[in-house]
This record gives sequence, structure tokens and C-alpha cells, in this order.
Amino acid sequence: MAAKKISRRNFLRGAAVTAGIAMITSCKKAPGVVKQVGEFDLSKPDQVRQALEKEGAVVNITTWGFSGLIDEVIPTKFAEYTVRQYGVPVKLVKQNVDVGKLMLELPTAGKHARDADIDVMDNEEEYTARFMALEWGEPIDREQYKPLLGNVMKTEEAYFYRDEPKVDGGGIYGVMYQGYEWLQAILRKDKVDVNNYKDWTDLARPEMVGRGVDYPFNDSRGHFVFMGILNSLIKQGIVKGELWSEEAWEAGIEWWRDNMEDKILKWGDMGNDPTMRMLLQTGEAYWGGLWGVYTRELLGIDWNQQDNVLQAFYPKSGILSDREMCKIIQGCAHPVAARILTDWMVSTEFIHGGWYKEGKNGPELNRWNLTKDKYLVVYAGGVNAEQRELAPDWVKPFHPADPGSLVLLCNWEWWSARTEWISKTYDRIVKGA
Repeated sequence: MAAKKISRRNFLRGAAVTAGIAMITSCKKAPGVVKQVGEFDLSKPDQVRQALEKEGAVVNITTWGFSGLIDEVIPTKFAEYTVRQYGVPVKLVKQNVDVGKLMLELPTAGKHARDADIDVMDNEEEYTARFMALEWGEPIDREQYKPLLGNVMKTEEAYFYRDEPKVDGGGIYGVMYQGYEWLQAILRKDKVDVNNYKDWTDLARPEMVGRGVDYPFNDSRGHFVFMGILNSLIKQGIVKGELWSEEAWEAGIEWWRDNMEDKILKWGDMGNDPTMRMLLQTGEAYWGGLWGVYTRELLGIDWNQQDNVLQAFYPKSGILSDREMCKIIQGCAHPVAARILTDWMVSTEFIHGGWYKEGKNGPELNRWNLTKDKYLVVYAGGVNAEQRELAPDWVKPFHPADPGSLVLLCNWEWWSARTEWISKTYDRIVKGA
């Protein structure tokens, strides 16, 4: 969730510094919510099937890659699910678009997300305020769709994004299918004494010179890793002031210049770049800043399962949270399939990638035939108590005991208005540019 409630007008004004988004404010507002499913009674499976067939039995989503699972595994399992539930295979199509770019280009052209054939938009919390400012969403839980939302209704309140206006009694504009997600770090425990690593500032230890891989400061993910570091510096009294102030960021970047810049071996995306991962595998890199989902994947990857050299690093001062959230596009072409997909993405099957216990004390069945590293890409802690109870016993060491205690919420309004300033401030202070 955003750190504080902001108006759509103020968000757009604040975000205007980023790549011409001010043009959004001059665009024609999206039309009102369109009711498209007709008179189908969605509490009856045969009528759901008819509604799906009328829509074309397809649903389009913008989402991340799930480490390759979105290409075949997830669409196949979703089609199997819809056959079991409603007797019709629904085709899941991943739209390969840059959502940030889309949020600039479509409004500039006077178009809506539905004009780009999007039904469900799945992305991080950071996009939510802009999404709502553009009036792209409609409530997932509108009255006529509630029979399709059995899993959504079992989701804990912490994982809903509620907003106005309410439509047909519904006000849930987003549901987070990942219990938590963040930018954190991973360590080579055979190269350093992990007992010495309690907080972010411990990465500045002399043994880490030239041993780190991190996202650069011209990348939002680099900003997010730094937010955790700056928060730690403020809590320790090393930097004075508030986390969301330019003065604190300048002082923090000065600390980075003097204490962390020489700790970087390579700038890059260890989560997705095989060459960056190889640096960690060979031991040339001792640490990496990356998404928690990739931390877990690396912990479960075959070479680490054999060598057992990696350990997750959960800094005690907190880690920036930027969780994945599904949102329904207002007036989309496939509103029934969109709800069914969203509901499936908070189901036990999806949350666990098909690998969960048959009841509290039942056997652990790997229904999707996932490797451990791929399972760890999908499972991020569950969105209700039952899902956490059904998790395989082997997965428990891969997650913090109390993830909620580590979550650092971002003030997205403040950050989104200063992304360019942060990058330029780093260049000025660190590079002298």
C-alpha cells in the first residue's frame, strides 16, 4: 500500500517529472464502467461456461515471467483448471508490454488499457497510484462476479487494495497474490561469516570490496535496495532526518560513496542475467541485491542444493516491500475470465505451484512437477493461514519467520516524483558528473 492516501490529481502532478507523464492530465477521462456479461447467473457453472464461450474463452494479462513458468506451465494449468471448473479451456495470454511505458503512451494517445487488449494487469504496488489516477480499474468484487471469487474472499485483508468509487457494492481494486515481496540480498556463506551480517550497513565490511552485484542507481530496483540501506542508516543515527526527504537521500548517497561504491563488482540484474548469477555461483561475488523471489530461487537451484553455499540476508531494520497485485481493467473484453484468473492466482494451487499437502497432516504432492527453485519462485508466504499450513515442510527455511515485521513501506508519491533526481544526485555525488 502507499504510505499515505493521495488524490488522483496530486499524484499526477507529482509524477509529472517522469518522462512526460504530465500529458496524462490533459487526456479525456475514461468512460464509466461497462457491464458486459449480460444476464448470466455466474453462480451456475453451466452459465459461467456460456459466458466464457461468449467472451471467446481467452484472457490477457500483463505480468512478469515467473522464471519461465508463464510460457507453458501456468497457461496449461489454468486451462486445466477452467476445464475442471466450467468445462471449457480458457486460453491465458501474456501480453509482453512495458507497463510503465504503456501508462505514458496510451493516455497521451487518448486511449485506455482495454484498447491494448488487456484484461488483468499484474504488477508491483508502485504502479497502483498511477493506475488509479488513470481510472483504468474497476472493482474485482462487483456483485455479479462474487460467485467467481471464492478464493479472493478467503484472502486476508492485508492483501487487498481497496479504493473508491464503489461499483455494484464492490471496492476491491487489487489483490496481492504474493504474501510479501521485496528487494533484499543474498550471501555466500562459505566466503563470509554470516553471523556478522545483521543489517544493511554490514555490507560495507572490508571483506566485501569488489564482491557485490547490485541494480544500478539509474534503475528503480537500485533505488529500492538503497531505500533499505538509507532506512538502516537513519535508524542507526548515521544519517539524520526523515527517510522521505532529499536531505536524507543526499547524505545517504554520500555514505554510499564513502562506504559502498567500492563494494560493487558488477552492476546488473542477478535475478535474470545468467552471467550475473554465474559470478555468485563461482564465488567471485559474495553478495547480491535482488528480489526476494530470486533469492529463494537461487537457494533452491540445483548447484546450491548440492554445494549449500548461499544464505538469504534479511536486514533487521527492514526491507522495501513492493508486492505483486492483480487488477481488473475497466470495461475489459473478458471480464468473467479476468475474475476467474484473478481468483485462481490466490488459490492454493497457484500460490504453491501445485506443490502442497493433502490436508494438514497429509502427504506433500508435487502436482505441477516443479523443481524446488521454480516452486520458490511461485510461493511467497501465502495469503491466508490455510495456505501457510499446507506448505511443504522443506520450504520453511527459505522464508523469514515473521515477514511482516520486516516490511518497509514506500512512499510511492515521494519516490515517483524524484526518480530522475535520485539518479542525477548519485551521478553528482559519486561520479562528480
